[in-house]
Amino acid sequence: MAAPTRVASRIAAAPDGPVRVLHASADSLHLMVGDHAVGVTAAGAPGLPHALRSNLRRLPTAGSSAAVPTAYVESGLLHLGGRAVVAGRLVDVRAPRLDAARMPKTSPVAAHGTPRSRGAGLVAVPLPPDGCIDARTVLDLVGWGDGLTPLGDDVLCGWLAAHRAAGVATPAVDDAVRRALPRTTTLSATLLECALEGEVADLAGDYLRALGTPRAAAARTALSTLGHSSGDGIAHGIDLALAALAGRAAA
Repeated sequence: MAAPTRVASRIAAAPDGPVRVLHASADSLHLMVGDHAVGVTAAGAPGLPHALRSNLRRLPTAGSSAAVPTAYVESGLLHLGGRAVVAGRLVDVRAPRLDAARMPKTSPVAAHGTPRSRGAGLVAVPLPPDGCIDARTVLDLVGWGDGLTPLGDDVLCGWLAAHRAAGVATPAVDDAVRRALPRTTTLSATLLECALEGEVADLAGDYLRALGTPRAAAARTALSTLGHSSGDGIAHGIDLALAALAGRAAA
């Protein structure tokens, strides 16, 4: 079992007692530990910044809500289905550094288009015509869309991650995101907090790492497979950030 550093610390500091299951499937389990979501993923499942990574081919849930295991914390250890979940190593989920030499000179947004939320009737993400994300835009994005991680949140996660990767501070947007967290789901709020800390899903990190290389298109395609629409939203947020960063460099 491997764990991101902050996830390991969160579990170690959690009070003893049962934890609520937020969502369960065959390859992932999301739990409420304290005020945050903590995930557990099966072997081969996409690595997430808030999740423990197991070597189990299939989690105890077996994809059935009737089979959701009992989960609780005791003495700083998470117990799942009667077994202690012990992290033997830590994993680094920080966004890779994106230097100016690998920054795309033109915006990739036009080529890929704007993702749409199926739950909102295939309505495009609510962004201004120029695609600019600022403190005011955050209020329209946080919690917008359906599912465990609304599409607007996914876009923000990508945008924040790209700015962290580029080493560009975004204090006004950060503050607006933190104030808006109660508007979205527990899982999505946790992932937004991860993005604020510069932590990303493995597939998002792969895309950022591949920018400026021949692998970029394939890495973006792989990212788009994450979740129902999460990968598309994260990729779009990264692309919007790249457009803003390119404009900043040209100014």
